[in-house]
Amino acid sequence: MSNLAGKRVLITGGAGGVGRAVAERMVANGARVLIADRGELELRSVVESLGSTGAIEAVTADLSGARGLERMFERVDSWLGGLDILVACAGVGSGPLMEMDDTDWRYVIESNLVSYVACTKGAIDRIKAAGVKDGMIILVGSISVHIKAVGESVYNASKGGVASFAETLRKELIPESIRLTLIEPGAIGSAMQPYSADEREREVQAYRMLPPVEVAEAILFAATRGPGVDVVTLRIEPLVQKIC
Repeated sequence: MSNLAGKRVLITGGAGGVGRAVAERMVANGARVLIADRGELELRSVVESLGSTGAIEAVTADLSGARGLERMFERVDSWLGGLDILVACAGVGSGPLMEMDDTDWRYVIESNLVSYVACTKGAIDRIKAAGVKDGMIILVGSISVHIKAVGESVYNASKGGVASFAETLRKELIPESIRLTLIEPGAIGSAMQPYSADEREREVQAYRMLPPVEVAEAILFAATRGPGVDVVTLRIEPLVQKIC
């Protein structure tokens, strides 16, 4: 995995279970990593646990709005000095459409889909400006778009958009030699789930949820393939995945 040495990596949702695990692995393999998320305390915890190497920094930003995106990319430019890899795994859950008010469902779409488009465009602009020949975009979607479970209509709308965006944009980026991977995890035992930490751990032990580290390993697999090798879509789920 030495091909990550010196790479400049942006991870959105970097304080979450998956984002944190990805950051740990990227830093361990020689990358310089900027993590972005909404929670300042959670971000600080990640940086303090990995910061002795000076290879990781954080920026607090809500990516559902333009100001948060601007704040994040300002830090990308000033601290990373460019970009080689984007790992977008920020996101929020949702309830059934008719149990949400307009502000809430719009926030889900803006956080889970609009921010992915905006982050991807900002990342590609910087990859191209620096003349990077092996840039990579990794977008974390969800298998929910295949399961279409009752109560997840708004969430599925956002993640379905991510899937179509990824599959189409990948083709558009081939002439630029920029690779794009869509990761589609099943249920993950992270704080995004409406369960306590103990309940999540029981679900993981029963193979009904994925440990976040397993999703991070899938992301790392895609990020460490050699030039010219594109992991197009990688679907990973727990053995006992809820399907309805």
